[in-house]
Amino acid sequence: MKNMRQTQCLSKIIGSQQNEGKNILILDQTIFYPQGGGQPYDTGIIKSIDEHFVFQVQEVRFTEGVVHHIGMIENGELSIGMDVNCFVDENRRKLNSRLHSAGHLIDMALKEIDIDWIPGKGYHFPQGAYVEYSGKFDGLDIGNLKLEVEQKCNEIISKNIETKLVFNDNKLQNGKPMRTVFYGEYGIPCGGTHVSNLNEIVSIGIRKIKKEKDAIRISYTV
Repeated sequence: MKNMRQTQCLSKIIGSQQNEGKNILILDQTIFYPQGGGQPYDTGIIKSIDEHFVFQVQEVRFTEGVVHHIGMIENGELSIGMDVNCFVDENRRKLNSRLHSAGHLIDMALKEIDIDWIPGKGYHFPQGAYVEYSGKFDGLDIGNLKLEVEQKCNEIISKNIETKLVFNDNKLQNGKPMRTVFYGEYGIPCGGTHVSNLNEIVSIGIRKIKKEKDAIRISYTV
C-alpha cells in the first residue's frame, strides 16, 4: 500500500470462493488492509458501478499471496469480471492507523530518553493496545518512567513530524515489496497503515508498563 490515506478505489472481481457460509471476493487490486503486523483488518463495502451489486466486507485476510475480502452479499448477484468500487470504512482505518503509529511513537520516545529496550511484538488493536520489548527492567522507577514516556510521546506529536514511505522493490516479504516507514529521520520496516503526520495521533496515554513473562509490555491508548 503506497497511499495510506486512500479509502476508495476502482477494481475488478477476478475470483470468488465460499467458506463457512461467507463469500470471499478476490480483486485485481485493492485498498483494503488485510490483518497483519499487529493491526486489525479494514472493513467496508464493495459495489458494482451501477450499485446493483453490494458486498459487505466484514474481514480481510492475506492468504498464500492473495488478499481475501470476506463477507456477505447484501444485494444483487456476483459476476466474475465485474467492475466495482471499493469503499473502506474511514473511521476504522483512521483509528487503526493512529494506534499503529502510536506504537512506533513509543519506540521513538524510549530512544530519546535513552532507554535501550529492543522492540518486539506489537498489538495495535483498539481493545488493549500494547508494544513489547526486551531489555533491563529491574531497578527502574516504573511510575516515573510511565510519565516520562507519555510526556515524551506527546512532545514528539506536537512537532508535526511527517510520515514518509520508502519501498525496496528488490526485497520481498510474503510476495510484497519491503517497505520502511519514516517519521522524520526515524525509520522502521512496517507494512501497516499509518498517519501521514504524527499530529494526527492527537495524544497518547501510557496505561501501564509491566513485565509480561520474558517481555516488557507497555500498554497505551490514543
